[in-house]
Amino acid sequence: MIEVTQTNRPARQVYVDALKGLGIILVVWGHFEEYYRGTSPVFNGSFECIYLFHMALFCLCSGLVAKLNLKKYIGQQLWLYLLCQGGLLAFRAVVLTEDIAAAEGGLLGAFLLPWRHMWYLYALLFWELTVPLLRLLRDKLGFVGGLLGFGAALAVGLLAGGRQWPFTLNRVFAFFPFFAFGVVFRQEVARWYAAVSTSLPVRWVLGGVAAVVYGSWFVAILRQAEPVYEGARIFHDAPYGAGYTMATRAAFYLIGILTTLALVAVLGNSRTLASLGRRTLPVYILHMPVLAFLIELGTYAPPNEKGALAVAGWVVFAAGGTVCLLAAKPVCALFTGVANLWYKGIPALLRQKKADGEA
Repeated sequence: MIEVTQTNRPARQVYVDALKGLGIILVVWGHFEEYYRGTSPVFNGSFECIYLFHMALFCLCSGLVAKLNLKKYIGQQLWLYLLCQGGLLAFRAVVLTEDIAAAEGGLLGAFLLPWRHMWYLYALLFWELTVPLLRLLRDKLGFVGGLLGFGAALAVGLLAGGRQWPFTLNRVFAFFPFFAFGVVFRQEVARWYAAVSTSLPVRWVLGGVAAVVYGSWFVAILRQAEPVYEGARIFHDAPYGAGYTMATRAAFYLIGILTTLALVAVLGNSRTLASLGRRTLPVYILHMPVLAFLIELGTYAPPNEKGALAVAGWVVFAAGGTVCLLAAKPVCALFTGVANLWYKGIPALLRQKKADGEA
């Protein structure tokens, strides 16, 4: 996950980093497993369970640390998005041999509009502009103001499903309530963590409830006579229709928020996940090109011929290896340097040069 820009950043909260660490594992796993959907009820079930909450987790975490800084917004976030889009455009043209010019929107559309997983960085550019208003409501009106802000975001998310939006804005609107919840209720989430993180019985109970709920859903999918494909319900890239309703989306919001709060209690103390959560930038940006390259090489089809066990082993190996490789310190250092080039790197060099001149 890409961290939202901040000013006067407080000490890092371990539970936020831990949730980000879990989130990036689930994102990579879900994407690497998606290729095999339909080949086994087991893969369908695990995919459905992951997609019920993993992006809710990411979006809410982004809201928990969000503060708008226009200098950083332009010099880091916008810069990083456009740089990555340009790099991915070259990757698609050279490695995947896509005819970019023939695509809808042409070359300019391919450069500006998000490719696959890049929708999240794209969405953050919109969401972050709402932070001053959401914070103003909370700061001026307290908890009631937070409820008003979240209610407005919820209305946007629910009403947006009534039509198909241009410029791939469907997910921007659909996932906005999770981000807004994190912005306006960050104090309550922090208090929740403080209250439950030291209570082992509460953590075990919440973990057990989550395991039972998602385990039941997983088993229900396994027992279906036909493969379950809940695409519209979990991707939110389509307007309401074909059984996908406003009530479905409202349930999705409730599931995502409750699951995230449960995970704050159950895994918020995990230092291992928190360590990974501080190094998610290159993992998020590069894992999809790695996956596309592996598929292009033809490595994904052979395991499917060997059965479900071979597929599971391949997904574990490929997804786990990708996370480990991209989360390595040298890779993270390179990406951090590139992301901060205009916001920190060049200004620091100019200040040093000025200081040397004055000396």
